[in-house]
Amino acid sequence: MRLALVVAPFVWIYSRTDAAALKETLASVSVPLIALIAALTFVGILLQGVKWWILIRRFVPELKIGTAVSVHLESTFYAIVLPSAAAQDVVKSVMLSKSHNPSVVWAASWLGRLIGLFSILVYSVLGVLYLKEDILPDGFRASLLIAVAAMLILGAASFSKRFTRPLRAAAAKLLPTKIMEKAEKLREGIYAFKYAKMTLVQTILISFVIQLLIFFTISMTVYAASGGFYFMECLAFASLVEILVVSIPLTPGGVGVREALMALLFTRLGFTGEQIALYATLSLLMSMVRVFGGIPIIMKGIRPIKVK
Repeated sequence: MRLALVVAPFVWIYSRTDAAALKETLASVSVPLIALIAALTFVGILLQGVKWWILIRRFVPELKIGTAVSVHLESTFYAIVLPSAAAQDVVKSVMLSKSHNPSVVWAASWLGRLIGLFSILVYSVLGVLYLKEDILPDGFRASLLIAVAAMLILGAASFSKRFTRPLRAAAAKLLPTKIMEKAEKLREGIYAFKYAKMTLVQTILISFVIQLLIFFTISMTVYAASGGFYFMECLAFASLVEILVVSIPLTPGGVGVREALMALLFTRLGFTGEQIALYATLSLLMSMVRVFGGIPIIMKGIRPIKVK
């Protein structure tokens, strides 16, 4: 089923174009531009690891930035086959919590994800406010503002024991003791960040930088495919696509689903079938940048040869 969900969108996209025209369009794309997009994509991945480290180091000062980024890269590599980006958070948290405070590591992953989603929504609001009404679906702005409000409430509730206490009591009746013990550690870890205001401010700032870089990279991919720079459109729509892909784990890394949703956007903008197909091809190619996350795995597997 997952394989079908990956393949079907690309079949739909490529069926709307002529193979010869697509080949000609692909040949016209600048190779240095593709290399630049790939480099920006990888930089964004590295910065996400740095953001995670900033959160953890507040309570685990001995953690080195190289270690945190290395673990994050490994999880990025595994995310190629994982159902969602949220599953990537689980993988890296499990890996690092073996040698560092589990409650802090898991709490940092949760807060990092939540802050990232909030920054995405804020950028989407800016993009939507900039765009004209005829480009947006009916009721789109109101729905987006409701989503932002819900994210703010969820973030504030994460730091409130008064709010989480009733939820904890209800969960204790349904979940096994071991799971509840881990959930309690996570709850305590998140609550501890309530007093780490400067760390949260730093994390929010770098999160906004990361998301801005990501949307700029997406707009550069669109530029490579269409010759037009649609930064504000990407700011408004690509952000919501990313949230949907993270929230509903239909395919590994959201491959296929992401391209199909973006194709619907480009159709509204009047892109040709060849341009949409070219974007889908470049997007799939850029998603493979995550294979470089396997570098730390390879390095761990290399053993120095002893000279007798």
